[in-house]
Amino acid sequence: MNETVVEIRRYSGVIERHQHDYHQVILPISGALEIDLGHSSGRVSDSIGAFVSAGCCHAFYAKQADCFVVLDLPSCIGGREIEEDMPAFFTIGREVHGLIDYMAALGTQQELSTSLRDAWSRLLLDRITPRGDCPDRAELAVRRATAFMERKLADPIRIADIAQAAGLSPTRLHQSFTRRRATSPHAHLVAMRLDAAEKMLADPRLSIADIAIFSGHSDQSALTRAMRRERNATPAEIRRKLLGRTVGKA
Repeated sequence: MNETVVEIRRYSGVIERHQHDYHQVILPISGALEIDLGHSSGRVSDSIGAFVSAGCCHAFYAKQADCFVVLDLPSCIGGREIEEDMPAFFTIGREVHGLIDYMAALGTQQELSTSLRDAWSRLLLDRITPRGDCPDRAELAVRRATAFMERKLADPIRIADIAQAAGLSPTRLHQSFTRRRATSPHAHLVAMRLDAAEKMLADPRLSIADIAIFSGHSDQSALTRAMRRERNATPAEIRRKLLGRTVGKA
């Protein structure tokens, strides 16, 4: 998608679920829209708007009589990556209410020119983008993904599972990790599992075979291969160093 689309929309009155390959901003004119983004859920009404990132599977519901201004957005406008800045839900201030009222009145009278549509969209994005030290959307997604990895460390999780928990598509998740952690989601998960294994190796009551399972590796051999590849040492060698005594080799 290369162009911004601004439309006044009404919905079907039944629960719908879908995803799309472009970003979307939903603003209230009248009524309310319930929306579940997977990682968070909320209600678009009165003073709350919503941002749906590209690839995010979301469910939503609004009565047929309810009305909204909806922007379908490319990932970049004027050289600026939109997704990095936007929260899932945001407060609508006086200036944004004015923009909504303007579009609601204008949108029912004539087809919008490209220049007007783009200018209005940039004004809106400028007003709803967080300022200061607030974490941006990419950072928040990485934090959600990392928290999910921590909870599921011992489970055979897939990148698709992590992406769903973060509320992004796998491609967007990879981009967010690259921008914010200079690594991939897979490499981050591997490092987390090895860090967990190293901590457990300091406990002599745990066997290396058990540690392998507890840290998300299929067996002791898988842990040994990963340790040797990433840390240039076997679990047994790391345990000897941690405990300061000799134990059996892995």
